[in-house]
Amino acid sequence: MNQSLLKFSKLCVIGTVMSLSACATMNGPELQPLSLDQIVALAKGGKDAPTIINEIKITQTSYDIAASQYAKLSRDGVPDAVLDYMQQGQLKMAERQGRREAREDLWLYGRGWGWGYGGIWAPRPYVIYVAGRPYSKTY
Repeated sequence: MNQSLLKFSKLCVIGTVMSLSACATMNGPELQPLSLDQIVALAKGGKDAPTIINEIKITQTSYDIAASQYAKLSRDGVPDAVLDYMQQGQLKMAERQGRREAREDLWLYGRGWGWGYGGIWAPRPYVIYVAGRPYSKTY
């Protein structure tokens, strides 16, 4: 009986060490976001669009920039495919924010006791304008 307790305690210690080492390896090095100046430098350095897009994906950077900044990046030599990728990321960011706000803004929506839109508790629909046309989703 004493020997089985010793084996069990060894297994517990080994399991704890293995789980803690797995947690330690899950956090890799923190990646710095890719700045707009670095993107321009990559473009001027002769990197093609897929390489720059891959760098943006690796650093998991999303950009919230104005149309005038897109025009400036284009004048600085950043390929159009990179600008399109950056804009798609900005639209995804806006959509995620809209979903977040819709979830936080649950309210009684509809006539009476919810016999209108989506039952008693439903998120309010939101609209994002894509290329000048409304793009509506409800979550």
